[in-house]
Amino acid sequence: MKPAFHPTADPGRQIQVARLPRRFVPWLSSPFGVLAPAVLLWAAWLGSARAAEDPVAVLAAEVRHLGWIAYGARSTNGDWDLFLCRPDGSSVRPLTQTPRWSEFSPQFSSDGRKLLYRRVPPSEQLDNNRHGEQGELVLAGAEGNDPVVLGKPGELSWASFSPDGRQIASLSVKGIAFFDLERRVVTRTLPRKGFFQQMTWSPDGKWLCGVANSFGASWSIARMDVATGEASAVNTVDCCTPDWFPDSASLIFSWRPRGQKANKGYGWTQLWRATANGAARELVYAEEGRHVYGGHISPDGKYVLFTGNVEEDGDPGRAGAPMALMRLSDGPTIRGESKEFRALHPNTKDGPVLSLPAGWEPCWTAKLAGARAESTAGEDSSFAGAKADLRSELRGQGTIVFSDRTDAGDWDLFLMTPDGGARRRVTSTREFNEAGARFSPDGRRLLCYRMPKSEPVDNNTYGTFELVLANADGTGPVVYGRGFDWASWSPDGRQLACLAPGGIRFIEVETRAVVRKLPRQGIVSQLVWSPDGRHLAGTANHLGQFWNIGCLSVDTGSITAISETERYNCTPDWMPDSRRVVYARGIVPQQPGHAELWVANIDGTGRYRVYAEAGRHIYGACPSPSGKHVLFTRSIQDLGVVPDIEMAVVRLADRPETETNPCARLDLGPGWEPHWTAAVIRQ
Repeated sequence: MKPAFHPTADPGRQIQVARLPRRFVPWLSSPFGVLAPAVLLWAAWLGSARAAEDPVAVLAAEVRHLGWIAYGARSTNGDWDLFLCRPDGSSVRPLTQTPRWSEFSPQFSSDGRKLLYRRVPPSEQLDNNRHGEQGELVLAGAEGNDPVVLGKPGELSWASFSPDGRQIASLSVKGIAFFDLERRVVTRTLPRKGFFQQMTWSPDGKWLCGVANSFGASWSIARMDVATGEASAVNTVDCCTPDWFPDSASLIFSWRPRGQKANKGYGWTQLWRATANGAARELVYAEEGRHVYGGHISPDGKYVLFTGNVEEDGDPGRAGAPMALMRLSDGPTIRGESKEFRALHPNTKDGPVLSLPAGWEPCWTAKLAGARAESTAGEDSSFAGAKADLRSELRGQGTIVFSDRTDAGDWDLFLMTPDGGARRRVTSTREFNEAGARFSPDGRRLLCYRMPKSEPVDNNTYGTFELVLANADGTGPVVYGRGFDWASWSPDGRQLACLAPGGIRFIEVETRAVVRKLPRQGIVSQLVWSPDGRHLAGTANHLGQFWNIGCLSVDTGSITAISETERYNCTPDWMPDSRRVVYARGIVPQQPGHAELWVANIDGTGRYRVYAEAGRHIYGACPSPSGKHVLFTRSIQDLGVVPDIEMAVVRLADRPETETNPCARLDLGPGWEPHWTAAVIRQ
């Protein structure tokens, strides 16, 4: 027996389950220390059957490419993020990575182009009965890109997309409001008729369903006519989490029928379906030892997605619940011994159930229109293995320093290992933002810039504030002050090259004396000294119409354009061989596109793309000390002012990244302007 549906802090973990012996197998402990003595009721009966004959493996293969599932789950930082996976649980990746927010309750528009969700500060506990009114409502692209907050905390509660995605219906104590997303105005209202939570608009646009308390009992499932406001019960007493079938003629919902003897007479919540007029209903899934919630029908109407664990409310206050998927044609299915359920429903089919990562309030879309996620359709276990191999080979390969926003709202410096581990803060100055950290070549010291907390951290200006030098672990800081713009270490770490209005100044670190000057040749920011000391690279504004990457000879002062000159380019850094530069190849003005990661020789030849991604701008390139990997940042928004931003690393040998041949990318979490040293910096 293998445990299945194990709540885990890793939302990418997937364990499949097959047919079970009808006996109870207890288990103890989740990663959060939560006792859940019924979770092993869904366990894997692998035996010696081959994968091709395993009914769960057949189900997994059947649904693998039938769109995408979004859900909320605990991140490794302890907050809630949104994640995306294939319906078989593969290709898991984050949609949001924002430690300053917990995001939850995702909902796709019917065309797969938009996403609704809510967000709260991570200190606020999620509540299964209030989540639709907690925090702020956010409208974003299907992959979490371009998020826009639609209202203040608590506004537009229990929002649901209209079929055309142009409106939302919102439920509050004042009634039901229909809100135009383009004009941002309420166009119509209806009395709520006892509806109080979990409202959803039908696919045909004619109905609303929700949980109501006006039909002779609390916690009823009801539907309302959008045109007239007339409401009627679908199923009464202890029901919740309703959702529509694609034909708008039936509903899936959770129900805890009264009269159960199990669970000390309280009973267990089950998954049911009913005709929308309430005329007929039937069991879909039940299991003694598990409350089942969050039923969501697949876009083709053939499968149902749900969550379930021993906690009655779906456990959003801790780890969420394991998700699962089954065919509707295999219902009713009862799992485990479940004697009472089997006595009430003797003619069950007990088909295969596929376990998915732990999550909460999942939703399913047939496609993500225009999103990069479609390009990973062929991703398989070998690709996931490549990512694991990448993480493994990066262990012990030095230290990374970066900036990130804290819970207090300022930006501090952090260190971590190149595989994303041992993340720790090295500055804690609530009155300042620290940015632009760079290690000295020997890895013993670092420089950074600091600015008042009130000053926005901006990719184009951070190097113009106060320069600070410190030990590599952040101790012993010395404030050099202003006048040392865009400083970069010499190869021996004894000098700094800085930009000034009159040119480039070479300054002794110990005495701060200017030992030499060169003309700037149009370089305006992001100055970097080559490892061999012979050249400087920087962002220049006179090599073409826009910002370009220039290479300036330290000996002669002559400059050469490295990048293309008909587009914006920025954030250069040197490869260890001092013969090549990595940089962000930006867009052509007034044309669509995103910044990409490129490499070029110092004479401007041999340009090639290393990494690009639909829906993300790639900046802040930094090669590894070995020259085998490159570190960079990914942001939905273009820079200037730094928004929420994430770091990642890829192998240079895996290039070029294409939609049909994606390279293994290791995500390192939130951070900005990272820099990498071979030195291992101890805590």
